[in-house]
Amino acid sequence: MRVLLFLFIISSLLSCSTNKVTEFKITNKNNYPISVQVTTNNIHQTFAGIQAGQTQVSNYDWTALEKKDGQWVFRIQNDITKGADEFTHGYYTNGELFNYVTLECQGDQLKVQITE
Repeated sequence: MRVLLFLFIISSLLSCSTNKVTEFKITNKNNYPISVQVTTNNIHQTFAGIQAGQTQVSNYDWTALEKKDGQWVFRIQNDITKGADEFTHGYYTNGELFNYVTLECQGDQLKVQITE
């Protein structure tokens, strides 16, 4: 019985992820597809091909983020014209981000909500 309990505990520990991730929910309220590039310190990730009217939920992996202060940088690109706008938002300290980010893109406006 102890052997089974030991094996269960070991398998549970091995299945846990130590990656640090933030869940992104991006809503495109435009009539054209967009791509969103997110930058925090040394980490960059692009969420591409978000169609008009679509909401995409993805994870942003920041496991290797530098341990320094910074701001979120969002670059929103029109996938048809390749025109782009860049926005900064929020502030984080010591390379620790939050669990959830909600973006709503419409025209030249970006609504951002960052929560724990």
